[in-house]
Amino acid sequence: MKKIVLFILLISSQILISSAQNSYEKGMSQALQLWGNTKPMEAIALFERIASNEKENWLPNYYIGLISATQVLSGREKEQASALLEQAQESLNKAKKQSSNNSELFCLQALINTAWVTLDQMNNGQKLSASIMKDYRTAIQLDTNNPRPLYLLAEYQINMAKLFGQDTKPFYEMIQSSLKKFDNFKAPSAFYPRWGRNRAEQLLIGKNAN
Repeated sequence: MKKIVLFILLISSQILISSAQNSYEKGMSQALQLWGNTKPMEAIALFERIASNEKENWLPNYYIGLISATQVLSGREKEQASALLEQAQESLNKAKKQSSNNSELFCLQALINTAWVTLDQMNNGQKLSASIMKDYRTAIQLDTNNPRPLYLLAEYQINMAKLFGQDTKPFYEMIQSSLKKFDNFKAPSAFYPRWGRNRAEQLLIGKNAN
């Protein structure tokens, strides 16, 4: 599960930034740069300040949730893991109020719950696995062009299949399909999520190496 977080280092370089920026754009750029420079707590603090001014914009709260969840998935925040995931959920709940039926937010919900599973796979896995897969499938239904929930659902199912000795081939085919979606994906704004392609490619490389 920890390998999910490999996309973090690439995320800020994938954001398209215009040369003429307003205060929101500057703040978002700076926050993403802090994250890319492995300063996640500083990035979260800046996103929180941006979110306090952007009452109708779901993206700052989205990134607070995403950074908090991926910090736990990386395994670097074991002592603060529960607090980070509670923070992630709180920010996600705010984002949901700002943007309903949002594919990216259902995707983030599944990612947060995946992080909970990594903390206690035996208990949380039984409680949350069905919800995780349901949220990814909802994210896919809400935006069939979104590649992220497709490859993340596939990765989650690959891990589950390996755990129970089941066939993983159908899930790698899902990852292949997600790469086609990445080829055609066009973010509607500069700071819209666009991460994931590198991780999907790494999963296929890992399969071929086995």
